[in-house]
Amino acid sequence: MGWFHTRGPSSRPAVSVLAGADGEPAGSAVLLPGQHLLTCAHVINSALGRPDLLAPDHPGPVAVRVRIIAREITVEREAELTAWIPPRLDDGGLGGYEWNGDLAVLRVTGPLPPAFQPPPWHPMAKEQRVRAWHGSGEPGVFADAEVTNCDGRFGYFDGGDRSLDIEQSYSGGPLWTNDESVVVGLVTAKLAVHGGLVRRAWGIPWQRVRQELDDKGLAHLTATPEDGVRDHPAYWELVTLLDRPLPTVGGWARCGQAVARQCGLGHHADGAPSAEELARLLLTHERALPALVEAVRFTARDLADELLAVARSHNLSRLLSPQEYKRLVALLDALPAAAAARIPAAVRAALPLAAVPAALLNGGGSTAALVEHLETLHGDSPPAPRGGVAVPRLLRAVEYVAAPCFRANEPGTGVDQLAALRHWCARVADRLGVHGTALRDRQADAADWAKKWQHTPPRVLVELRALPARDDGPERYRMRLWCDDGSGPQPVSEQDQRPRTSGEVAREILTVVGSLRRGDGLLPVVELIVDRDSLELPLDDWEDPDQPLPRVLGAEYPVVVNCPELRERGGEGILSDWRERWRRLDSEEPLHIDDEAAESTRALYGLLMERRFAGRAHIVASRQRRSAAVQTCLAAGVPVVLWDRGDKPGSPVLGHLTDPRGHLPEQVRIYRTMALQRPLTCPGRPVLAWANPELLPPEGVGRPVLGEDFGRPNEGLMVGGSLSHMATAGPVEVAVGRMPARLRPMVVLPPSETGERAQRSVPDTDGPTETEDEPQWLREWREDLAAQPPVDHPLSADPEPPPPDTDGPPPNVGRPLPVLELADPTDFDDPEDEDFVW
Repeated sequence: MGWFHTRGPSSRPAVSVLAGADGEPAGSAVLLPGQHLLTCAHVINSALGRPDLLAPDHPGPVAVRVRIIAREITVEREAELTAWIPPRLDDGGLGGYEWNGDLAVLRVTGPLPPAFQPPPWHPMAKEQRVRAWHGSGEPGVFADAEVTNCDGRFGYFDGGDRSLDIEQSYSGGPLWTNDESVVVGLVTAKLAVHGGLVRRAWGIPWQRVRQELDDKGLAHLTATPEDGVRDHPAYWELVTLLDRPLPTVGGWARCGQAVARQCGLGHHADGAPSAEELARLLLTHERALPALVEAVRFTARDLADELLAVARSHNLSRLLSPQEYKRLVALLDALPAAAAARIPAAVRAALPLAAVPAALLNGGGSTAALVEHLETLHGDSPPAPRGGVAVPRLLRAVEYVAAPCFRANEPGTGVDQLAALRHWCARVADRLGVHGTALRDRQADAADWAKKWQHTPPRVLVELRALPARDDGPERYRMRLWCDDGSGPQPVSEQDQRPRTSGEVAREILTVVGSLRRGDGLLPVVELIVDRDSLELPLDDWEDPDQPLPRVLGAEYPVVVNCPELRERGGEGILSDWRERWRRLDSEEPLHIDDEAAESTRALYGLLMERRFAGRAHIVASRQRRSAAVQTCLAAGVPVVLWDRGDKPGSPVLGHLTDPRGHLPEQVRIYRTMALQRPLTCPGRPVLAWANPELLPPEGVGRPVLGEDFGRPNEGLMVGGSLSHMATAGPVEVAVGRMPARLRPMVVLPPSETGERAQRSVPDTDGPTETEDEPQWLREWREDLAAQPPVDHPLSADPEPPPPDTDGPPPNVGRPLPVLELADPTDFDDPEDEDFVW
C-alpha cells in the first residue's frame, strides 16, 4: 500500500455460494462490476456436487444459487457461469500444496439493489493484516490473519492464536485488509501442518486474479482508476510540480494529511507521500486537486496557481474541494423557501449561454446535482484585470442567488444564509486566483438583475408548428421552448424537433414552467409564439394525460399568444405605433370592435387610425369577420387583443373582466377556471394576444419557414408588405424577392396601365432587371426593391365582404380571397416529410 489508503469499516456485502443439494454455503464470492461475481472454480464444483473439487473440465452452461447480504438487506438470485479458469495442478514451479487457475466468474440474473456495490481492490503485500468471512456471511464468523509471504502468484497468511480457523466454506471469499478496507485476494486453501501450532492458509493475490482474468478477455472487470495514469498527459507535469520542497513546517506530509482528511482517506503516521503518489491521487480522485490547492494556497501561492493552470489546460477534476462542495450544498439546502424558490431564476440569469437541464433546476430535494453540473462549466465572464482568472460560472450563479437586494425588509429570505453564500464565494474565488475586481463586477450584475427580477413575472415562450395531419393518429407538433426570468429568453436544454402530441407538449411546458414558480404568488406566463395561421391554436385547453389531475395549461397558468409575423410586416412605422400603444395601455380606453367596425378593412383601418394609441382591442365581431379583424389589429400594432374562438355570438368573457385595467392574462386564466366549473354559464373560449415591446421573443421565432409559408394557399393577410383582407380591384404592390422560380406569382397590373385587370408573370430573375417593353411602374418597383426591403402602407381599401352562409362556415372563413395566383399551385414539395428542420 502507498502513503494514502482508503479507510472505514469492513466493506460489505458478503456473498454466499449455495450448494444445490441442501442449500448450505459451499463457499463465498466477491462482487465485481456489472452484476458479476468472482469465486474459486472448486467452489463451483462443490456447489454442483462434483466429487472431485479440483476437476478441471468445464461444467457446462450451469447456474448456481447465491445469497448476497448487505446491511439490512438480503437477496437470493441465480448466477450463471460466464468464465471458467480451471485449477491447474501441472504448471511448472508449483509446490506440493499449490495450484494455479481455480477461478470462476458468475453473472447474477436480474438487477441488484443500489446498496450492492463492488469493493475496491489492491495488490497483496507482506505484513498486511487481512480478514476472511465464512460462506454463511454472518458478521461474527470472521478469521483474522497476517500475510507472511506473497510472491504475486500465491499469498500465505497465518491466523492468530485467538482467531477462528479458516475452513472449507471460507474458499472463494475476499481477503480484506483491516485498515484500508480493500480486497487483496481470494481465500483458496488451508494447510494442515502435522504437530504444528501455526494455522496457515493460502490465497490467490489480486496480482494473479487480474492477470488470469485479463488473459480471459475480462480486463473490464478488473479495471481500476489508476490504470494508465502514468500515460496521462498531465502526469509528468504534476510530478515535476510536486517534486519541490515546501517552505513550511511539515512540508508535504502536512499537505498530504490535509488532502487525506478532506478526501476521506487514511495515511501513514510517518513519512510523506511521494510526488508520483500525489500525482496519481490528483488524477484519480476528482476533488483531490482542489483540496491540495487549498492546502498550499497560503504558503506556496505560485505553486497553487501552477497546479490550477495544469488543471485548466487538461480539464482535470472538479472545481471545488470536498470541503467547499459540502459547505455550498449545505448552505443552498438550508435556504428558506422564499430564497430557494429563486434558485432557478438566478441560475438562468447568471448563465445565459448555458442550457441547464430543467430537471436539475426543479429541485426535488438536495441541490447537490445542480452544483455538480455547474462546477463543470467553464467561466463565461469577461477577462479580469491584469490577465486574471475569469469568474467560474458556478460562482457567478451563487452570487445571483445571494444578490443583496433580496435581503432588505423581505421576510423569509434567510439573510444569514445569503451572507454566508457571499462569504463562501469570496473564499473560493481567492483560492482559485480570481481577481477581486472581477468578482465585484459579477456581484454588481447580480444586484442589477435582482432589482429587475422582482418586478417582472417569469414566462415560458413556446414556438409550435403543426405537422401535416394523418388519418391514423392525433395532431402532432414541433416545439421549441425558452424561459425568461427577467434576463431575456434562454433556450431550454434538449430542444429536439421530434413530433409531439398535444399531451406531450403540455407535459413538457408544465415541467419547465414549474421551475419558474417563485413562491410569491406571481404566476409565470406561458407565451405561445405562432404565425398567423395558428392564432387560435387551443394550447390553453391542452392537458397532461398522464397525471391524476387534469393539469389544464390555461387553468394553471396565464396563456397568451404572440404573432411577430403580422406586426413586423407593417414596417418601422407600425413598430413605432406598437411601442406607443403599449406605453399608453393603461391610460387609453380599449377598442370595441363589432361587426359594424369590422365591416370592411377600410372601416377598421379608419378606427385604428382614429384611436392610434389605444393599446387594447376587444373583438366581438361575428365568426365570419373575426379572423380578419384580429389580424388587422395585430398588424396595426395593437399589443393586446382579446377575442373568443368559440361559436357563441359576441364575447362571453368580457362581462367577467371585473377590472378592465387589471392584469388581463391572470383575469383570463381565472375565467378559464370558471369555464371548467360552469361551462353553461361561462361558455367562452378566450384568446388573448399579448405583445410587450420590452420582452421580445428570440430573433426569427414565430416567422413562417420559407418552404412552409409559400407552400400554403396565398390567402394570407400580408401581400408584399400590404394588408389585404378582402379581394381588391385596385393596384397591389407585390414583393417577389428571391422566391424559387416555380413559386413566382402573377403580378396584378393596375387599371391605369391596361384599362382592364390583366396579369403578367414576373420575369424569372433573381434581382431587378429592365426590359424595353417593361411598364414604368414595374421598373420603378424593381428599383425600389433593389434599394431597400419592401415596406408598404399598412392597410389598403377593400370592398364589402361576401354574405355569410347561414348553414355553416363559408369557405376560407376569416380569410381574404387570393390576390395572387401561383404559376402552378400544385407544384410543391410533399409536406408529409416530417424530418425537415426549421
